[in-house]
This record gives sequence, C-alpha cells and structure tokens, in this order.
Amino acid sequence: MNSKKITEEELTEKQEKVKTWLHILDKIYGVKMTVFSKSIGVHNQNLHNFRKGKRGLTEEKTILLEKVIVMKYGRLLMLEDSEYEVLSK
Repeated sequence: MNSKKITEEELTEKQEKVKTWLHILDKIYGVKMTVFSKSIGVHNQNLHNFRKGKRGLTEEKTILLEKVIVMKYGRLLMLEDSEYEVLSK
C-alpha cells in the first residue's frame, strides 16, 4: 500500500467521501454492497455498518475501497455529482 500514513483528519474526510459515494451507488443506482465487500475483503455487514456510521474501516481498507469505487464507478459519480446535490435536498 502507501508507505506514508495519512492524518486522522484526512482519514475522516476520505471515509465521509466514501460513505457518500456508497449511498449514491446504493440508493440511486442499486449497486449492492457485496460488490465492494468482496473487492476489499471485508464482511458485507461490516461494510453496511460502515456506511451507516456504526463502524469504522482501517486506513488500508478505506483507501482500497476508494480506489475500487473510483475504478468501477468514477465516471458515473462524476456525472451524478451535481444532480445528487439536487436530489438530496
């Protein structure tokens, strides 16, 4: 993985960004959490609890999850970014 450690603030920001992406992909596009849990090697229920804010992920898993989401759904999230703000209000 990355040899440099990120700060606690950066980790929190990354986790919030990833939670938002997971919410968009799940609620708007119907992407199931099993796709991501299998990709990063965590139990599906743990990822579900992470998304709901009941559980945290390690720095390594958070970075890996961010990379998986960007690789698979990055373009979709870029297109949806401005529209999501309207839907969430």
